[in-house]
Amino acid sequence: MIKVLTVGPLEENCIIVVDEESREAVVVDPGAEGDSIIESIENLKLRYILATHGHLDHVGQVGYLKERYDVPFVMNEKDMFLINNDIFPGFAQMIGAYPCPQPDIKINEGDIIEFGRFSLKVIETPGHTPGSVCFYDEKNQFVITGDTLFKGSIGRTDLPGGNMSQMEQSLKKLISSS
Repeated sequence: MIKVLTVGPLEENCIIVVDEESREAVVVDPGAEGDSIIESIENLKLRYILATHGHLDHVGQVGYLKERYDVPFVMNEKDMFLINNDIFPGFAQMIGAYPCPQPDIKINEGDIIEFGRFSLKVIETPGHTPGSVCFYDEKNQFVITGDTLFKGSIGRTDLPGGNMSQMEQSLKKLISSS
């Protein structure tokens, strides 16, 4: 089961993937509204906190969740410079961000995150940020794209670390991977 929570003033999608048999779950991109996220994972065994990239609207509640749950935080290390970067003055306060800890697990292209019956393959998709990744589950036929790809649009490339040429290559890679 995949739950999508739209959180915060930027209406960022926080994704919760749940294996209904084992009750194991991962939270992807907990950017805002930590209490709502916690409420959505009650009675589940949280295994990982994943980030598709390091912008605060995607990692703003990692610290809050880590205080509550003793589970690994997983992210591509190429975005380390972003995890506590306001991007613009007052952004962290606007979304109620907590200081983001360093990742416990640093992921790269081809790594696999397993829990329950899911196997999420890491696909590096730089462009929105240098460390943007997507999580692809081939068996269950879904991909979590973060800010690489939206319905009808793509992620911005005008923020720190963004690169339109890399974004174009990443989108081609996604099309050929799925």
